[in-house]
Amino acid sequence: MSSKNYETQILDAIQMLVDKTVSKAEFDKTIKATISRCVDATIGKYVVKYQDSSFYAYSYNTDNTYSAGTAVYVLIPGNDMSQEKSIIGTVDK
Repeated sequence: MSSKNYETQILDAIQMLVDKTVSKAEFDKTIKATISRCVDATIGKYVVKYQDSSFYAYSYNTDNTYSAGTAVYVLIPGNDMSQEKSIIGTVDK
C-alpha cells in the first residue's frame, strides 16, 4: 500500500471521529424567528415561527412585549428543541 493511501485512510478516520464528536456536542444554538402571537404576556410566552415550524418561546423580560411579525433571536439550549426556548431580543434595534 502506498503512503498516499495511508494518509487518506488516516485523514478519513480523523474526519469520522471529528464528525461523530461534533454531532454529539450540546452547543446552544441561536436562531432568527418571527413572533406569531402572544400567548400570555404576564409570563412572556409567545408562539414563534422558524422555517416551517412553530413553537413556544419565552421572553424573561416581561417589560418588553413583542407584536406579531417581529423578528427575534431565540436561544435553543443544547441545540435541543425539546428544551424551553428563550427569546433574547429583537433582530432590529
